[in-house]
Amino acid sequence: MKKLTALLCIAALLCGCADKNGGKSDNTTAQTTTVATDDGVSTTGPTEPAPTDPVLDSDPSEIIVLGDTTDMTTVANVDWAKIYRSELEDFKKSDKYDETARFTIYDVNDDLVPELIISYGSLGNKTYLIKTLSEGYYTEFDPITECDMLNYVMDRSLLTTTRYHDDIQVMNIQLYRLKGKALANVGSFQRSSLAVKEDGNFVTEETFTAEYNHFISGFIKDMGEDFSFDSDVINASLGGCEKWQDAYAAVLNDYLKNKKKNDDNHFSLLDINGDDIPELFISGAYHYAPYVQVFSWNGCPVPVGQFGNSDGTIGYDDKANELYSKVDSPSYTAESIYTFNENYKFSEVFSYGNTENSKQQDENAEISYSVNNERTDKSSYEKAVKERVNDSLYILGMDNDLTEETIKAFLEGNYAKASKSK
Repeated sequence: MKKLTALLCIAALLCGCADKNGGKSDNTTAQTTTVATDDGVSTTGPTEPAPTDPVLDSDPSEIIVLGDTTDMTTVANVDWAKIYRSELEDFKKSDKYDETARFTIYDVNDDLVPELIISYGSLGNKTYLIKTLSEGYYTEFDPITECDMLNYVMDRSLLTTTRYHDDIQVMNIQLYRLKGKALANVGSFQRSSLAVKEDGNFVTEETFTAEYNHFISGFIKDMGEDFSFDSDVINASLGGCEKWQDAYAAVLNDYLKNKKKNDDNHFSLLDINGDDIPELFISGAYHYAPYVQVFSWNGCPVPVGQFGNSDGTIGYDDKANELYSKVDSPSYTAESIYTFNENYKFSEVFSYGNTENSKQQDENAEISYSVNNERTDKSSYEKAVKERVNDSLYILGMDNDLTEETIKAFLEGNYAKASKSK
């Protein structure tokens, strides 16, 4: 949990901008800065050299993932669901399968064909298997090993791996983009206690923070964790259910069997994309790390993503068609607003936060305010929030306790409907 908290703290810093589609820069030890002069002419000059740390030189700045590709262009009636079913069944019979194994089926390269991602192993030593069918070619990538997590940055269609090397106290994040048959490494971020690197180059903390938050921001989805290997769940995830009710029931039973004991799950249903089929909102872990997991329907239950928040609910503004996720901690309050698009992705459209709560811990604490990751004063902050935020919301995640009885009632069309806060 401390490792995850450290990562999230970095992600909460102010944004910058850059272009990861370009080539990697030469290794330099100093940064440059732009200075505005009195006559309006800007000049550049060197700043202090970036700190270095030999420990980071022993940590790989580029981890390449290769794969084996099969040409399926001459095969008739290629069906991703049949291929993935075979892969899941084979994995379940293998010596790699254990109680930690789960999987995700989700489109990460925006070609309308989902990828299959399998995960297994303990926290800090997880392995991920990525399989994709793209433009008639089926590719199985080499195992991605010794990971803490695999994430998907929705706004940029990037996959990121995070590894915490406790022996040398280094965090290593690799960025990948799935392009057809290749999982291209497009960048990296590394951090030690003394220095930071971007794309293998030592940079200043300021540059690192700006670049990191430019690429790893917005809605970030955990990958490889959405479904268990129960037969009913596999069947539902591959489009084996004719009715959305049956598919959602399989998902709910998955939570009941595998997570309810620790997470005390509840659920809500509400249509938020206008297709007359409700999305499924499952909440849990109120006593240690509250979340709401969202599933949609496209013939399969789409595991869109999980919101972390303070109370196991998220808000929905039916007039603006936006979702609200709020965190209220002892040191800060923050809320983000998201849209939900036709590609089953969330996109952050507004965010704000303040550190007023920190006064309760330390009366001398400095209070700060931000809107869309930009620092601002209290008056401007309150004005922006008042103009943008709607308080009349559907509250989703807690309408129905998750039990065998409520799942049965749901299948019969009997469940508590979502209601507005006011």
